[in-house]
Amino acid sequence: MSNKNLIIQTQRLGDLVMSFPLCSWLHQNDERTTWVVGEEKFYKELFRVSPKNVLYVPINAEEALVKETFCNVINLSHRPESGILAGKVNAENYFGAVEFHWADLNALDTIPIETIQQHIWKNPRKLNKGRIGLFVGASEKAKRPDAVFWAELALSLAKKGYEPVFLGGPGNEEKEIASEAAKLATMPRGSLAGRFTVFELITFLQTLDLFISPDTGPMHLAALEGIPTLNLSVGPVHPWETAPYPPDHYVLRSSVSCSGCWQCTRETQLCKKAFIPSRIANLVHSHLQNKPLPALPGLLFYKTSRTKEGLYQLDNICNSKEYHDFQGDFWRYFFANHYFGQQNKKLFFEKKEESTNTLFTRLPKVHMALKKAHIVLLKKMLLINKKNNILERNAWKAYPPLMRPLTSYMQLLLENDNYSLPAKESVLHLLEDFGKTISI
Repeated sequence: MSNKNLIIQTQRLGDLVMSFPLCSWLHQNDERTTWVVGEEKFYKELFRVSPKNVLYVPINAEEALVKETFCNVINLSHRPESGILAGKVNAENYFGAVEFHWADLNALDTIPIETIQQHIWKNPRKLNKGRIGLFVGASEKAKRPDAVFWAELALSLAKKGYEPVFLGGPGNEEKEIASEAAKLATMPRGSLAGRFTVFELITFLQTLDLFISPDTGPMHLAALEGIPTLNLSVGPVHPWETAPYPPDHYVLRSSVSCSGCWQCTRETQLCKKAFIPSRIANLVHSHLQNKPLPALPGLLFYKTSRTKEGLYQLDNICNSKEYHDFQGDFWRYFFANHYFGQQNKKLFFEKKEESTNTLFTRLPKVHMALKKAHIVLLKKMLLINKKNNILERNAWKAYPPLMRPLTSYMQLLLENDNYSLPAKESVLHLLEDFGKTISI
């Protein structure tokens, strides 16, 4: 039996960081070394903050990798070359590409849920120095506020007695945003963007009362290191998948119905409109001073936590639970029970029943809408099987938004496997399970 595991994670720095819990759990579970295949430009900054059992391997090391034998090969990347590499490597078990929070999904089919449940996270440390870090970068323009927003937020925080500082990665664009924000805020020495390596940045962040950031790799790393973090979950991201993973950090997102998408189809980003700097500064001040939280029109404020099973949870701490949450719970536990139910006995089945009852009780019109959509979708699939057809492009969008987590997944499943018989059978099993779920 091999004494090592292989994880393939060829995405960005943040994705590598979100594989850290899995690396720790693997070592706890079997004490093997874990080789992680990734982009050298990202992992070279992570050596001093990675789990101790990790050995990084560049993605061009295929010739060396195929000579090794691994216990488990776990492909966490959606890049085609990652899947090809996973198929070439010798291993006793293969996991992925299986397309919860990304960190939960990384682990659920490979790690016993008891291991996840017993994990001890670093508690966010509490300081009272008045220093707040504003990380201006993100991998896409749509996922980050602009320089004007950061400047106004910094000014609003400064008026309340805080000392804000602009941070960012080494890229020219992030340094320009931070520099422009500092200029607009009349804080000429306020930008430290691009000044630190990853390890130096984490060391610096230890001095802050709070780290405010959109969806970025440094945000995930900061949260794992116990640095109090507020995630501005804006743009084509979804906090259930991309927000800080450890418990006791915070997430701010828009309450517009399209929030949480993965590709904006609007003329302007509606989710950005409610992110008003002065309101966010008021929220930050009230939070840090343990005062009653202010009203947040158009925004939802969450705290990250854990369910009793040890899985990721977002607790709405400012407003009553929204329809986003009911729908999210429903799909979360439907898919969890369908794919992971056997390993976890009755756990996900009971959660699925509970979330389904809650959804239909709180939003009764949804029940009939799902039943009608299910019938239409089932007829469509039976016709495709009978005539050996394929779905038209973007057919998944023809269904109500609440059905699209299912329809989009089904279309990808069929297309990725070239409408093979096993893929069609998987889709029909999924539809059968869905029909049973909504038949209550």
